[in-house]
Amino acid sequence: MTDTDIKAAFARVDLERFAPRGQERFDGPIRTFSDADGTTLSAISDRTFLRWIVGELGDLRGKRIYEIGTGTGYLVSVLAQLAGSEGEIPLIFGCEIIPDLFDQSQRALIGTSGVRVQLGDWVDRLPELGLFDVIIATSAFRGIPRLLRQALRVPGGLLAMPIAIPGGGDCFTVFHATEEGLSTIDARMSVSVPTTGSMADEDTWYIPLEKLVDPRPGSFVHIEIGQGFGHPVLDTLGFRSYLFGAEPKFHAVNLGGERTFDLRNYAFGLIDGERRSGALYHHHDMLAFGDLGLECAGALAAHRERWKTNGRSDLSQVRYHIPWAAFDADRLPSGYVAALGG
Repeated sequence: MTDTDIKAAFARVDLERFAPRGQERFDGPIRTFSDADGTTLSAISDRTFLRWIVGELGDLRGKRIYEIGTGTGYLVSVLAQLAGSEGEIPLIFGCEIIPDLFDQSQRALIGTSGVRVQLGDWVDRLPELGLFDVIIATSAFRGIPRLLRQALRVPGGLLAMPIAIPGGGDCFTVFHATEEGLSTIDARMSVSVPTTGSMADEDTWYIPLEKLVDPRPGSFVHIEIGQGFGHPVLDTLGFRSYLFGAEPKFHAVNLGGERTFDLRNYAFGLIDGERRSGALYHHHDMLAFGDLGLECAGALAAHRERWKTNGRSDLSQVRYHIPWAAFDADRLPSGYVAALGG
């Protein structure tokens, strides 16, 4: 499927049917729904960004596609142009949890064949629909839910979704499903609306460091809960000074002595959960602790320099593989995304 095919599909869909009046010619993201506090809960993404997403998905003809959070229905309408149809059997499915948006999508999609959008939480709707070749979400998730893995065709399925970075922003990542797990195809840093529904308030996949640090000298970092990945170095202190899933047996690290370290100022690091060792990076300073601390510091510095040399300075440049075994947890913490060497 060429760029010309993709541009033609977008051109055949009249944005005016899906956008609020007066915004149909706006090139950037278009807000379609906000809550009482003014927080944007639904938007039509920048069309250039949507074309990039669709372009990463390859040939969509005859593919079963599911969109989480269809909003007013713009993207599913474009996808219908690219997937084609199989008689009366729909190929494009979606779910919208906000009733007003669902009603708008039903009106806007009149005359669009091959599309079925349901009202409700995708967590309840998706499992009853079978396997999909492509699953897309344009709202940011804090991890990769196991339900998505279970609904994705293996091998060959594609998962495209933004994974939130604690502290702000997200990394929109396109994954390819193999027999062994999920592998990244491409990614871009982005800013997406937050996900809603039953997955919206699931905070157990990370612990803010400021809640863990005892401010007294000689303090410990106490890790109350956590889900490991079976690889100690991949259990990482990640972006924005948040702790991502540590080994459950990794209970405490002595960071103290005679002084207190404010871990909120340390933005990136490596943790070896088995040896209670690690290194934290902040600008040009590095804090190493434990008997493998210097080794972790060296590995961290080597990766950092390698990323600089290759011009890889953000999460979207990292390529990694997630084994299916990691999905034994309810959801895969997005800390895995930030894992060095993953």
